[in-house]
Amino acid sequence: MRRLVGTFCTLMAMMFLVACDSKQKGASQKAVYNTQVSLNGTWQFLASNELTEASVLKENFTEWDTLKVPGNWDTTERYSTYKGKGYYQKSFQAPEGWDNKQIRLKFDAVYQTAKVWLNGQYLGKNVGGYLPFEFNITQYIKFNEPNSLVVMADNTIRRGAWWAWGGISRKVTLFADESVRLQQQHIAAVPNFENNKANFTIKYTLENTQSHAQKVALHTSLASEELEPETILLAANSVSTKVIHFQKELSTYTLWDLDHPKLYSLKTDVLIGDKLLDEATDNFGIRKFEVRGTQFFLNNKAVRLHGLNRVHDHPDYGNTEPDALVIQDMKDIMALGGRFSRLMHAPLSENILEFCDKNGFLLVEEIPVWGSVDPNSVPNNPLTHQWMKKLVERDFNHPSVVAWSVGNELRTDQPKWGKQHLTTNQYGYANQMLDYVKSLDSTRLRTYVSNTAYQGGIIGNEPYEKVDFLSVNSYGHALKIVEKVHNRFPNKPIFLSEIGRGQIGPAPNAELKQELVDWMKQLKEYPYVTGLSLWSYNDYRSDYKGTPESGFREWGIVSERREKKKAYKQLKEVYKYWLEN
Repeated sequence: MRRLVGTFCTLMAMMFLVACDSKQKGASQKAVYNTQVSLNGTWQFLASNELTEASVLKENFTEWDTLKVPGNWDTTERYSTYKGKGYYQKSFQAPEGWDNKQIRLKFDAVYQTAKVWLNGQYLGKNVGGYLPFEFNITQYIKFNEPNSLVVMADNTIRRGAWWAWGGISRKVTLFADESVRLQQQHIAAVPNFENNKANFTIKYTLENTQSHAQKVALHTSLASEELEPETILLAANSVSTKVIHFQKELSTYTLWDLDHPKLYSLKTDVLIGDKLLDEATDNFGIRKFEVRGTQFFLNNKAVRLHGLNRVHDHPDYGNTEPDALVIQDMKDIMALGGRFSRLMHAPLSENILEFCDKNGFLLVEEIPVWGSVDPNSVPNNPLTHQWMKKLVERDFNHPSVVAWSVGNELRTDQPKWGKQHLTTNQYGYANQMLDYVKSLDSTRLRTYVSNTAYQGGIIGNEPYEKVDFLSVNSYGHALKIVEKVHNRFPNKPIFLSEIGRGQIGPAPNAELKQELVDWMKQLKEYPYVTGLSLWSYNDYRSDYKGTPESGFREWGIVSERREKKKAYKQLKEVYKYWLEN
């Protein structure tokens, strides 16, 4: 599994070709004086479930294979079915002028369990696979000599029916910060239509790495208007927050809406005296998405919205999704009439969020807690708390995100299908996580995706009271399902977060069953049904039970390479029917 690769000097040269980038999609953007350097590119790679971690660190890395980062090892022929531990190694030189900075190493995502070493020093472990994590490496990085970074990625854990793409799937970046930095700024901008005001809340989170307290000033520009400066005293070696609230005249702003997704910018400078230590710029929108009775309202107007689920999957890219693929897929989903969806059972890539912000597509985001045997579906789970906290922190400023989901299709193994319900632990998990989400973000809706609400679910074993709307997955008689759910759990909207029937088949001739087409049209007559989302947009790789010999679940209206099926046209007609009738 090994072959001789390019020399160490070549790797060093490649490192110095990387440009410093002052933009980060979907996150705070650093000023040019706070340098960041990409570690993307060619890394050494070794797939092994036999070697110990200690022996890996002593390996001759130049004899390893090479892979591209970000990426997935399973997109290559050699490792296409490999499951287990993959080791990555990268040598790099610390840039000049960084010896008096705080230096961070950030991974945007590694699937699923990651361990990281720098120069033989163990930095830590991350479990999850879809969200960022980072380490302060100031005390471990070397200057004027090469540094060796080793990452272990383990994709043994499989979730759901989608493929567990292994590896460093999103970008890797080095950051150099001053002693004080703005970790994040969150802005909530919610219109009040009764008094014609826009209510703003800004939460600043700052880190002070000095051994003494520091008083800093925050100079903020909101939509090009300068706010009054704020000051905050940061304790030594601490993370501190400051929250401000204010109102502005609503009529002076344009709302973020489906047809006019207006974005504004929030820019903050962090200063001590006259010295600028950090700055951040984030986009945001002013909008209100709420539930009234059994309907959704966007900016004071009732809306019924549809979508498609989209699996982060492509034969060439795995779940490392290039911008061109994301834009192509999302434009296609919108052309079909899609404007609202829980696209996937896991946190979305930031280029999807950016597209949806700019183009007016509403999202429900979810952490990957799924099915009858998920060990994480227990109350007060520190790991699911960590996932949800990271997700909310990363995506808080995105106006396209209007709801959080705490899980999908939790259920008992027994009794048989048709009578399944949540276990005591699963019910406790959902209720507790819904409370936790509210503590993180009170400005968005909360939901849990159920396929037991129409089986053995009743008030008392379904998280009915704490959800703002009911998300239901239907693969049976959709009309009977929504009627049963509405009767059991009244006075709340129902969104068919997944709908299907005998899914679908290979391109190009596969069709939706006519009964499904009829049901989807008839659901328009149910006032408490806010919309539906067909599973799924694309076929996707899988080793789940029932997957054809091709290795792809053929549940999409397009193939894994985006060839349209007959089902594509059928769905377009269904969504057109909802719009015109």
